[in-house]
Amino acid sequence: MPIPSDTSELTITIASNGNESQLRPVATIRTPSVVEEPNPISSDSLRPAELRIVSLLGQGGMGRVSRAFDPILNREVAVKELSQQLSDAESHRQDFIREARVNGGLQHPGIVPVHALHAEPNGSLMFTMQAVSGLNLGDWLSGAGRPVGSRQRLQEGLEIFLKICDALAYAHSRGVLHCDIKPDNVMVGDFGSYYLMDWGLARPKFHELPSGVRGTPAYMAPEQARNELLDERADIFGLGAILLEIVSGETPYGGGSGARCHARAVKGEVLVVADAVRGLGVSSRVCEIIERAVAPRREDRYPTVTELRDDVRACLLGGFHLPRRTFSAGSLLVKEGDLEDTAYLIVSGRCRVYRKINGAEVTLRQIGPGDILGELSLLLDTPRTASIVAEEECTVLVIDRNTIERSGAMVGWPAALMRALAHRFRELELRQDDLRAAPDTVNENRR
Repeated sequence: MPIPSDTSELTITIASNGNESQLRPVATIRTPSVVEEPNPISSDSLRPAELRIVSLLGQGGMGRVSRAFDPILNREVAVKELSQQLSDAESHRQDFIREARVNGGLQHPGIVPVHALHAEPNGSLMFTMQAVSGLNLGDWLSGAGRPVGSRQRLQEGLEIFLKICDALAYAHSRGVLHCDIKPDNVMVGDFGSYYLMDWGLARPKFHELPSGVRGTPAYMAPEQARNELLDERADIFGLGAILLEIVSGETPYGGGSGARCHARAVKGEVLVVADAVRGLGVSSRVCEIIERAVAPRREDRYPTVTELRDDVRACLLGGFHLPRRTFSAGSLLVKEGDLEDTAYLIVSGRCRVYRKINGAEVTLRQIGPGDILGELSLLLDTPRTASIVAEEECTVLVIDRNTIERSGAMVGWPAALMRALAHRFRELELRQDDLRAAPDTVNENRR
């Protein structure tokens, strides 16, 4: 039975007399982990709760969750109860107690705290938790205002994802695997809080095989579907599945019935991520992150949650959440002489930059993924100096004046510095373009 225990130690050392080669230990800190308890707790030792049930929040095969009022502490709480039918079986009672104690031993802002475990006079078990208002991530993603590819879905969805990564990384550091990572087990709170919920299937890192497969087929790792021993990478697969759903609306096994998803999971038949995001303008780097997270072979996945989190955070800081537009081949992205306050960062496709000189169209250069265009007009409020046409279907991230201002980059001395550099780059660019265009202009005049 997993309970908190001080099992690992961290020794802090300092240098003696400023000499780094002479280190001496000054303190040893014991850090909590989760271990197996040799003597499980008896439900007979639990006391009844003094609560007033207010409303039912949800009900399932194992029991129900209600909102209740605690008159002693004068607060609302959430109550999870084991169903009366299952209370007669000691194995179910011990599973329920185990969930309460595992959850209670995890103290993190992204994990709902458990207050107390109780047994009622009729023999049913319950535990109380902090009451949380909000909706689960599955409902949040299906909201009408968050279609696939929208800025709100990507930016806010990835921020939620990073918070859940933090909570899961903490649980792993305590020796606990969640084993049921999915959008429905992520709570999006009303005031910027996010929680990783439902630790009913949690198990320690070192565990025995359960009697059968447990989990949600659409989100479980192949090794979990085959009922093999698990490690952190099974939870990482679940995180990758959530990430895939945020970005594309798809799940790793392509949806369908639970039996179909389980059959595909057993075989490791994960859909091709590039196909799932086709037409959404998703960068190859984002595809690589998702592919690695949901790789069928655990050896090919991220080894830790923190490595996955850091890669996703880098994409978020890189503007992956920005609005995007797709231009068909032959479409004009930028027209010479126009005055606009928009710049574009190319995600996919290639474009051609050209200018009209003496009535002739002169190609200046070609640009592709990672290149930015229109930035000087955005910073300087000056007309476009060249036209840009899509040579093939092209997807771009849109950066406008409001985006720049919200970033805080265009305030005070940073704004003055950026504008000064933009003026110099503009002058240099015009000179270089004139030099590139000169031979073509000479040839055109000779004709």
